[in-house]
Amino acid sequence: MPELFRLQTPNYEFSVWSSDISQRVKMYNTTMARNSSLTTSNSNENGQENNASVVPMEGMSTPSYQLRFSPEIDLVDFRLEPSSNLENTSTSVTTELSTSVLGPKKKDKILLSSPIFFENTQYQFEWVFFSNVSFACIKHRSQNVNDTFRFSEQRGPMPARLTGTINTGNDVGWMRLPLSFEIEGRIHLQYIAFEVLPVKMMLHRDLPCMYRAIDSIYPLWRFSLVGKTEQDAAIGNQRGHFPLMWLANFAALRLRFEQGLKVVCAAPHSRLQSHIDSIKASKLKGRLPRKLAERVKQDFSSGQYDKRYRVNKKRLSVDTPENRFIKMAVSQSKRKLANFENKLRANNSAPENQRLSNYFLDELHCWQKPLNKVLTQSFISEVGSFSGMTRESLVLQQKTGYSAVYRVWQELKYYLDAFDNQSNMSMKSVSEIYEVWCFLCLKQILEDELGFNLVDSELISLAQNDYFEYQLRDGFAGAFCFKRSDGVTARLAHEPKFTKKGKDIRSYLVSQEPDIVLEVTIPGNNQSEEAQKFIWIFDAKYRIKNHKGRYDDQSEDVDNIDRVPDDAINQMHRYRDALIRLTDPNKKSDKFDASYLVRKSRPVFGAFALYPGFFDQKAHDNPYARAIEEVGIGAFALLPSQAETKYCGHQWLLEFLRAQIGVAPAVEMTKYSSSSIKENLYVQEASRIPYSGMQQVLYSDLTMTVALSGKRKRDNGYFEAFEQGGARWYHMPQSTFLGKFKQHVVEEIRYLALASTSDVQTSTKKIDKLWPVKRVRLLPRYEIDEEQAGKASNASELYYLFELGKPLTLHVPVTRVPHRPIAHSMKLTTLTQLESVTTFADVEKVYNEAMV
Repeated sequence: MPELFRLQTPNYEFSVWSSDISQRVKMYNTTMARNSSLTTSNSNENGQENNASVVPMEGMSTPSYQLRFSPEIDLVDFRLEPSSNLENTSTSVTTELSTSVLGPKKKDKILLSSPIFFENTQYQFEWVFFSNVSFACIKHRSQNVNDTFRFSEQRGPMPARLTGTINTGNDVGWMRLPLSFEIEGRIHLQYIAFEVLPVKMMLHRDLPCMYRAIDSIYPLWRFSLVGKTEQDAAIGNQRGHFPLMWLANFAALRLRFEQGLKVVCAAPHSRLQSHIDSIKASKLKGRLPRKLAERVKQDFSSGQYDKRYRVNKKRLSVDTPENRFIKMAVSQSKRKLANFENKLRANNSAPENQRLSNYFLDELHCWQKPLNKVLTQSFISEVGSFSGMTRESLVLQQKTGYSAVYRVWQELKYYLDAFDNQSNMSMKSVSEIYEVWCFLCLKQILEDELGFNLVDSELISLAQNDYFEYQLRDGFAGAFCFKRSDGVTARLAHEPKFTKKGKDIRSYLVSQEPDIVLEVTIPGNNQSEEAQKFIWIFDAKYRIKNHKGRYDDQSEDVDNIDRVPDDAINQMHRYRDALIRLTDPNKKSDKFDASYLVRKSRPVFGAFALYPGFFDQKAHDNPYARAIEEVGIGAFALLPSQAETKYCGHQWLLEFLRAQIGVAPAVEMTKYSSSSIKENLYVQEASRIPYSGMQQVLYSDLTMTVALSGKRKRDNGYFEAFEQGGARWYHMPQSTFLGKFKQHVVEEIRYLALASTSDVQTSTKKIDKLWPVKRVRLLPRYEIDEEQAGKASNASELYYLFELGKPLTLHVPVTRVPHRPIAHSMKLTTLTQLESVTTFADVEKVYNEAMV
């Protein structure tokens, strides 16, 4: 395991190892270069006059990579080892330190010119102590992080050391390792911090884009109590009672708060206040008011020497509005911290729930000690309850100590509005953030691009768990519900669970829980036609495969193209195959029972992975486009930073959804728009793949109307067979058919409505018989004999040859069928439609999506 860097202080030597990170560095540099070119091109398009509005990005200038220390360390030596894992990268260090340095230098950070720490990478940390260290540990908030470190005492010449391994996973941001070690009875605490960088997106560009989108719908959801890393929590504009945010801000402001309270306790504010006392005459002092002196004189003359007199005196008192405010602020802060500690200790007590370290819980307890000390001060017992301020107080705004406490309290009270990059707290992992952002990106596409309106906003709710973290209401219970002007409705659900006991959709063997499910309901054209539901599944994958694997086609050039890993595609196949819709045609019960005939169908019309791939989606095709068209399985690249640029990071996904369910129709659209959507879905190649030996059709009685050809050079017996109902064959040039309909439709035609010469009008023809189609073959014309076609031919042009059954007779013939050219007589309709009309112009077309 190569060593990445090593630093030395008077007390210890700290080193970090990792396996080969060259691929991480390469991916990171590629991401930086892409986004740099993206921003440069945007600034060029905006013009020189708009350059001031362009947001500077990482990659436009050399970024800064740091190791931070708190408190400052006495740095004796620093070595960043050049090795093969940092090939083609700069490994210079901005500090000029070496073993020849005469004395240590005070450093609070070390600047590096190359990145070292990345997501989803395992690092080994080691501290080797020079002094006689009796104990050392890591006091991170996360118990999982602390458990990975092990302390070894000094044994003979082998010094004491602390070693541990951390896998950064999908946690990005600043990772702080609090190192605690004891030397000669004195405990030292040293924080070492470094920034864990993502390699698939920009930390300071893509993540804020996702945060803004999530905060607008699910405020405060992204925050977590304990994580490996922390990020700036100042991004947000939500106000309200959120315990985690209050705790994070209190941790940052605690020292200022305590320093202000020390000053207050040392010199509490007091003011002269009037007090009325009852005092005997013998204890009256000083010059008395004239009326009081006359009253005393009269009482003495009457012999009343023990009488008490009301005297209004002024004296200094600490029971002021300002001190009442201090008592209230300290009491509430102490109570909040105590509640935090008690609830977290209770929730963390079970072995399976131990997320929090004892160091973190003990830290919460220690924060309460200075507050308890303030509440036990003697002057606090004289202070009453705070009931608000009737006017502004210059004491709270200007006096030393009071002003510090007042400002801290205002920031704690309005913690989200008063942020100024002061507090850091843990966020949910990037994979979780990306998943929810993809979910909201689909919501935005439905509303902004496809014309859907949100009809149920009450479902947008969050609930707190035992660790004060907000969680989404998963499943269809927390789904977004939409409706469009053409009657089409949609539900967008996050992580619905399909089980063996599902009432509508069931997974017979293993429960399935896809990330995102889009269910679209197409209404029927009339009351007798049922509405139909279609489902598309999307799974957010915060992973990228950008090199050729062992199972890839070696002839394809897939290197340097962002793709999803193979197992993500396999998972899409699993989702589509596992989910089965159950339908009770009798509709006698909401529950399915063996006594009813239950029909099974596959409701998923496509399953797709969403991944943070980088593409110019307007200039290039989706690498999964063909697979999506052929089998309904594939992936769409979705990257936050591209959504605001010319690259349009969701263009492929938008075009796909627009092709599947259309957009909001115009006012002049016909009433058959919903049928067009259904036909469009069923006509796609991916939805038409049956099991071997079976066939899938949309209309069970699909009928094609067409006129018989002319009698020129044909045997009269050929036409007499159609008139008498004995015909067995009908042929048509493939070019004529494909001029009107798509090729796959020929396999679905169940009846031919052949128009023969009318007895009334010779310029048109009539349909009085329907011929069942037994089989269709595609043959060259010379293989169709005279009996089948009425005449022989040596031509090699391809023809469709329909084998016919015994005809059905229409009670009312359909008249006025044109036959010149023959394409004018060709329509796709149904048996029911033909039985309800008398003229050809009234025959309603179906399967419009099968028209050329």
